[in-house]
Amino acid sequence: MPEVDVTPQRVLCVGPEAAAARLRRALARLPAADARRLRSVPDAEAATAALREDVADALLVATEDPLETVVALRAAGVERPLAALCADDAEGVRLLACGADEYLPEAAFSPHLLERTLRLLEGARPGRLEPATHPEGRTTLPGVPDFERQLEHALHGAARHERRIAVGVLGLDGFPALAHRLDGADTEALLHAVADRLRRALRRSDLVARGPDDEFLLLLESTPDLSDLAATASKVLAAVAEDRPVRLRGSLGLAVYPGSARGGEALLSAARRALARARAAGGDDFRLDQTAAEALSRRRLAIEDALPGALERDEFRLLYQPRVCAATGAVVGVEVLLRWHSPDFGAVDPSVFIPVAERIGCIERIDDWVLGAALADAGRWYADGHRVRLGVNASAPQLRDAGLAGRIAGALRATGLPPELLELEMTERLLVDDDAPQRARFAALTALGIGLAVDDFGIGFSSLAYLKHFPVHTLKIDRMFVAPLPDGRDDAAIVRAVIGLGHALGLRVVAEGVETDAQLAFLREAGCDEAQGWLVGRPCSADAFAERLATAP
Repeated sequence: MPEVDVTPQRVLCVGPEAAAARLRRALARLPAADARRLRSVPDAEAATAALREDVADALLVATEDPLETVVALRAAGVERPLAALCADDAEGVRLLACGADEYLPEAAFSPHLLERTLRLLEGARPGRLEPATHPEGRTTLPGVPDFERQLEHALHGAARHERRIAVGVLGLDGFPALAHRLDGADTEALLHAVADRLRRALRRSDLVARGPDDEFLLLLESTPDLSDLAATASKVLAAVAEDRPVRLRGSLGLAVYPGSARGGEALLSAARRALARARAAGGDDFRLDQTAAEALSRRRLAIEDALPGALERDEFRLLYQPRVCAATGAVVGVEVLLRWHSPDFGAVDPSVFIPVAERIGCIERIDDWVLGAALADAGRWYADGHRVRLGVNASAPQLRDAGLAGRIAGALRATGLPPELLELEMTERLLVDDDAPQRARFAALTALGIGLAVDDFGIGFSSLAYLKHFPVHTLKIDRMFVAPLPDGRDDAAIVRAVIGLGHALGLRVVAEGVETDAQLAFLREAGCDEAQGWLVGRPCSADAFAERLATAP
């Protein structure tokens, strides 16, 4: 019988040598024809360096913290197929959302599952459609054939892991008339500019491609909840409408797998029908495919029914994300993050349930619980000798409550936390409500000695006048400006300008979404005061944060 010529798959294990040895033992139990060449490196940094020499066709992450490793690899530009060992399916779903192509839960690990995973990786991320670069520095997006090919692979993975994906078709309103006034080169330059803005507005795991004429095609992977599409759609339309010499507006149609359709062609057709409805309604808006919209409406009603009792059922949890001094790396603050784990819906994203809570009138009770629980945790850290500022997000109804300052004063006395270690974070949008009662409420808060921070600075509606009239202490630069650093020239200029503005006004400046060493180095050189993001600290429990404080040098 003639020998079969088999080219072994080259696999790079990212993790300790003990993990690599375990994988080699598992591979040794497979048939010879399924042999792989496996080498190992200890961490994401070493993997990135090794891949520059093209040493692997696929990666297996087997580190103690696979989520952090996957994020670091994707942030470093690693596009090879990647699977990760994880504790369970819940962590596996988070891994997929962070850029992994497959996951292997520990409880189900076996040589045959490993073999199946490696075979699936052979077909994953074919070319992953990294954008080409125009000679003048503009982004050249993939075209329709590449998009359709990637969509089919995404649908295959979504079916296998029972997760949703969304397809969007974006059209530029009034573009034919605009193109008629411009020459061909200016028209193409405008489309390239839109492409660049769309890529910055979306996650790294999402895909943007050029469709026919003025269309852009979007593939939004690992959508955890249909409701978060509204936030994503708003970001897309805002990116199209950024102030530029030529003012644009866009309309967006969205379809969802499996609710709208199960095939790629059918999903694109459903998204185009939704786009037509958005344009028929006047444009500058988005529409969801009607089938998916009906499912969304049913889910919203169910969430509205369950949310008011979630507090009494003890379904809310607080996580804490560290803020560090950009110059020294020392932990100087922490942001409070609210999470809802529902027995019926699983983990519900805050962008979904917070607007619902505001609409049905239970946000005040939730806000009070968050503030009280967070101050109690911070009081314990302070009693143990740790001075860290506590950043608590404040909602619009909470800030309009004339009794807020009194309740905070009582909570500070009860917990023993000095007022200067509490900071209320608000969005720029809340500063637009510039009236005498609002200014009086802010004055009452700052009279206690607590700080006020403007969150997501740069993407809202604030102006220098608002910063002058309100007693703001901190500016937090939105992650959309941090993500392209240090290479994004426009974003780098914006970040430097915000840091300079903040310091000129005597404000502390914090950068959000810091995920790479290069971003942190840029921010440090630019004079940014503090950094927040997965590079410097992932969200964790109160006990885990206390342990980090206790073990810090």
